[in-house]
Amino acid sequence: MKYRAGLWSVAFVWMGVLMQGLDAGRAPKKHSAVSCQPKELTALTNTLVVASLKLFDKDNGEPLGPWAPGFPELQVEKDSPPQGSKVQCSLLFMAQSLKKVLEDQRDDLNPNSVELHKKLGSTISNVNLLAACAKHTLGGECSLKPPPPQMPKDAFKKKQWSHTLLMTARAYLDWLECKFGQQSSKVKGKNKIQHKALQKKPTPQKYLEGSGYLL
Repeated sequence: MKYRAGLWSVAFVWMGVLMQGLDAGRAPKKHSAVSCQPKELTALTNTLVVASLKLFDKDNGEPLGPWAPGFPELQVEKDSPPQGSKVQCSLLFMAQSLKKVLEDQRDDLNPNSVELHKKLGSTISNVNLLAACAKHTLGGECSLKPPPPQMPKDAFKKKQWSHTLLMTARAYLDWLECKFGQQSSKVKGKNKIQHKALQKKPTPQKYLEGSGYLL
């Protein structure tokens, strides 16, 4: 419970920083006093995706099976490093696709699944927040924006599409959280080495001017 509360506090603090930047007519800059803590924010977003997936499966019936074409926009090599521009494009596609799922569930397939609608809405907001945080951390712009997601028209295929999207989003966020964690560990390790080097640095000795005695 403490870990989850910490994740929510990270999201709220960074949201405040983001809103201040937007109010000032500019995006948050890298010298901002508050860090967006990308690993923690990714973990929180993933928690919301998992919760949305569970509610979706409960309200739409399972097993639905996979949507065969898949979502290449969210597929990454396990060992590949995160590239700012690609992360921006993937998170943009994720947010747009989740919005499609929400609209379909709310306006067509499950208009009474209010809890699912709310959870999807929170998930979309967090994905957008994560995109801002990732840009703050990794930089990069999505110059080649992915085409708008196309949901099939058949009811069962729409369910398969949405289910597979949520599964793929979860896997992508697992990967992104891992990469942010690795970056954080490298920074901490580098800082630890620098701290040890400073501790080992000999203290300058002062002599009384005109004598050979130490002060």
